[in-house]
Formats: sequence, C-alpha cells, structure tokens
Amino acid sequence: MKFLPLLILYILITVVLNDSHLKGDEGRYLYFTQNLIKGYYANPDMKSGFLWNGPGYPIILVPFQYFNLPLIFPRFLNALFLFTGVIFLYKSLLYFISKKQSFIISLLCGLTHPYFMFAITSVLTESFSFFLISLSIYFFLRFYKNDKKLDLFITSFLLGYLVLTKVFFSYVLLTGLMILTAISLVKRFKSPHSRFIKLILCAFLFCIPYLIYTYSLTGKLFYWADSGGLSLYCMSTPYESEYGDWFPPKLYDKPGESTSTTIPQKNTLYQNHAKFLDSISNFDGLKQDGLLKKIAIANIKAHKLKYLKNVLYNFGRISFRYPFTDREVKPLLLIVNILHFSVFFFPLVATFIILLLQKPEPALIYPAIFLLVSICGILLLSAESRFLFPLYPVMLFLIGAILVKKVNFLDD
Repeated sequence: MKFLPLLILYILITVVLNDSHLKGDEGRYLYFTQNLIKGYYANPDMKSGFLWNGPGYPIILVPFQYFNLPLIFPRFLNALFLFTGVIFLYKSLLYFISKKQSFIISLLCGLTHPYFMFAITSVLTESFSFFLISLSIYFFLRFYKNDKKLDLFITSFLLGYLVLTKVFFSYVLLTGLMILTAISLVKRFKSPHSRFIKLILCAFLFCIPYLIYTYSLTGKLFYWADSGGLSLYCMSTPYESEYGDWFPPKLYDKPGESTSTTIPQKNTLYQNHAKFLDSISNFDGLKQDGLLKKIAIANIKAHKLKYLKNVLYNFGRISFRYPFTDREVKPLLLIVNILHFSVFFFPLVATFIILLLQKPEPALIYPAIFLLVSICGILLLSAESRFLFPLYPVMLFLIGAILVKKVNFLDD
C-alpha cells in the first residue's frame, strides 16, 4: 500500500500527457503488431527495417490493436509495468538491506529518472524492458538462494523475453555466457558458475523459435534484427563535425523541427552520408544491413581514434543527452540530466570500487557483470539516454545492496 501513491501518479501522468498522435518509433511497433495479427511478423519485401526489432513488445500490443483500443490503454499498461518494476526492486533489496532503506531506494528509482514521463506516455519498449529486468533480478535471487527449477524457468523466461524485446541483450547474455564459461574452464567446472551458465542457455532456448524464423528469412544463424548495421554505421562516422549519434537512412539538406526538448542545428550529415545511403536504398534490408556493417567496420579500422572519441560522446549522450550532431538539448533539461547523472553516477562508481576491493556475495557478481557488459555494449553502438533507462533497476539494486549496506545509509 505504501507504493500506491506512485501508481496513482503514473496514472495521472498518463491521463494528462496522453497524445492520440504517434511519435518517434511508436508507429513501427504498431506496424509489427498489425503484421502479427495478419499471421506473420516480418515483410521481406520491405527495404531497410523489415526486421528492425524483436517481436517481444509487439506481442504485448496485439490485444490492444486487435480490438482497436485507443493508445491510452497500452500507455496505462506502461504505468503498470513501471510500478510493478519498482515493487520488485523493493522485494529484491529486502534480501540485503532494511525495509526502510529498500523503500527509499525503490521510491527514488520510481521518481527520479528524467525519462520516466516519456516512458509512461510512449508506446515503446523501455517501460516493459524496465519491468522485465526488475523481475529478472528478483527471480534470479530466488534461484540463487533456493536453486529451484521453477525459479530457473521463470528467470530464464524473463531474460529470454527481454532478448526478444530488445535484441541488443542477446549479445549481453552471449558475452556473459562466454565469461562464465571461460572461468569454469579454467577451474575445470568446479566453480559455482555452471548453474548460471545453464540459466543463460535456458534463456536462449526460449528464443529458438524466433531464431528459426529469422533463419528462414535470411539464411543467417543467430540473426536478430536488421537495425544493427545503421546503428554501427552512424557510430563509426569519421567526420570531426559528427559525434556518432544515430541518424535516419533518408537524409534531407535542411534542419529538422524543434521538439519539446531539443533545438535543431546545422550539420554535415547530408553532405557526408546521403550519397552512400541513397546508393544502397534499393537493396533489400538484409543486404543494406550487411553493407552498412562492412563500411562501419572499415571506418573503425581506419579511424580508431575518432571511434574512441565517438564512444566518449556516446557516454555523454546516455548519461545526460549531450552532444548531438543535428540538435541541441534545451538548457533546462540538460541541467536536470547532468544533476541526475551526478547523483547516481558517483554512488555507482563507489559501489563498483567496493565490489572490487571486497569479496562480495556471489549473488551480486552476476547483476554487476550484466550491468557492465550492457553499458559497454551500449557505448559501442549509437545510443541515447533512453537506452540506459531499462538498466536503472540494476543500478539502484547494486547501489542499495552494496554501497548502502556497506555504509548503513538511510537507516535509523
């Protein structure tokens, strides 16, 4: 009951800020949802974007689209996802710290991120991913404590569905699997990691039907989406006037429009990229993805220092939304983002220092690896601050379970 005001706040935000118009990527998720209703997912006849994202979130949207319900209904569901995620973060923290400490940290998680209002009012994957990650932490801890098959099944399902929702996490889990397998090989499988290797493998098992489907379309194994090529191409830009942020495959020689949070600015994107992007625009999505990756890798090899600069720029974008090549963030929002970043970044750094200097409980190592691998992966691809938002429960969980517990902060 003590979290109920948070749910009421989320519902009020949904009602007050609800907009019947689609914005950003919302239309794409609804397009894939309509495909599912028609009996298929991807349309290979499309050019770029025929398989832009996984089916996890469109599956959730099917009932709303099938009954032609207004957009406010999936947005109400976002509010419920975020609220439930906060509740399960609280339940996870109770394994390590007091009820009062857990409540305060969970409430901070549910109130303080600048992206929260956008996540609630947008038909996008961030609120659902936040929910999946928060639940994954809780059921992972139960699996760690009890080693029950039901908890293994639930945690694997949640992680597998996270991959189907944001295919980026397939590579996070794959990297984690490689790290744990390498450690187990060195210790001749006498380490406790083997049961967690099994957990990741089971998560991938849930994704096999989708991978079989993508193989039938592309002839490629472990192929998740055709969006990675453009993201890496944008990130690999060798031009000093550009910062590695994402731009669309169709460019125009004029600035964009102002939004509630950004102001357009002159840039060199059209001059530097339009000719190449137009030259591949008639290829199918799979071939475009391959060509973009090929050029991106060549750019990175030829301009290693510039790519490292773009990684640093990416850190700024995911932290406080700065810098962008084609727009500026309005000053007030930039100040809010910097303050938010400072409040949580330094405690997170302190948390990892404690984690490195002391022998932590093994249950904390795995979420820490997941968070680190995720952040490193985000930094290597073109990204914005909303990409970091689903990881917010992991960050607050680690800060609470390690730093707050260590200094006994926020308690009587």
